[in-house]
Amino acid sequence: MSENTILQSSENEPEDNRSFEEKFKSFVEKVNPYINLLLINKKKFLIVNFSVLLVTLLYLIFIAKPYYESTVTVLPEYGSKSNMLSQLSGLAELAGVKVGEAAPTEIYQNLLFSEIVINRVIYDKYKTEKFPDSVNLLQYFEIDDSDNNIVLQERKRFLKLFEIMTKNRISTEVDRMTKILNIKTTMPEAQLSADVANKLVESLDLYIRTQIKSYATEQSFYIEKRTYQVKDSLIIAENKLKNFREQNRVTAQSPNLLLEQGRLMRSVEILQAVYIELTKQLEISRIDQIKNAPVLNIKEFAKNPIKKAGPKRLITLITIMFFSFIFNCLYFIFKDVLKKYVSFLIKTK
Repeated sequence: MSENTILQSSENEPEDNRSFEEKFKSFVEKVNPYINLLLINKKKFLIVNFSVLLVTLLYLIFIAKPYYESTVTVLPEYGSKSNMLSQLSGLAELAGVKVGEAAPTEIYQNLLFSEIVINRVIYDKYKTEKFPDSVNLLQYFEIDDSDNNIVLQERKRFLKLFEIMTKNRISTEVDRMTKILNIKTTMPEAQLSADVANKLVESLDLYIRTQIKSYATEQSFYIEKRTYQVKDSLIIAENKLKNFREQNRVTAQSPNLLLEQGRLMRSVEILQAVYIELTKQLEISRIDQIKNAPVLNIKEFAKNPIKKAGPKRLITLITIMFFSFIFNCLYFIFKDVLKKYVSFLIKTK
């Protein structure tokens, strides 16, 4: 489109020189039919909205149960932790999670939702307000299954609660910049939410330490076996070098003897280096076997939350009433159009 065409079209458009009062009056005239429709149906409109308000209030007051949230913060590992990171990556891969170049807290986030970690949390005993004695979470949430097989029934109950816990009761978030992991639990009771959150990190820490010890034991067994093999090879190589030097006191004038001596010395040096490194790794793996220090760097454990997290009754009520008002306005305005459309569809069928 050329510039002249644009100028001509803009010149042909009529200018709206009306005052604000005239524009407002025009707008009211356009909206007035819709307002009249609402006024005609105002009784029904008020009854419907009042019914929605009453049902919502009854639900929020008598049916909606309060819930509490507790959070545990796990800090990332600082300094050189390459060995620990490689072990954690191995644990995550064993759990069926590919982590790639993930930070330790991101690996913790994935391991947290593994069945072996949640299993300890579900079957641990908790003191609650609902029951006089300590109960596990299966008993607390009254998860039941009507299977005749007791073993299968217990497994189904566990899987039901496992799905509920991982989808609705436990949430995690890793900060992109700081790599700090926040673990949040949502429970019907305040103290229970804190206890479950703390049990989660305790179970995760125990799982990691157990697996690291198991890995260290296997590694120690292999390294010890390999160390003995290398030691025997080193003794043989040293004896060969000793025998060669005893049989050949003067080697400087013979290129062949010098070459052979160099080969024997190089073999001894290589085996010595391998033996020293294996001895170091054996000591490290033995230390890992007996080490029982916590793996997770916990900033602060969860405490009993004083205030409940929800339900947020006022916000919920305002939101529901807002959408109820909009929906009812649209319904009563376009009611006749909808009836005609529905009757047309019925006739066509």
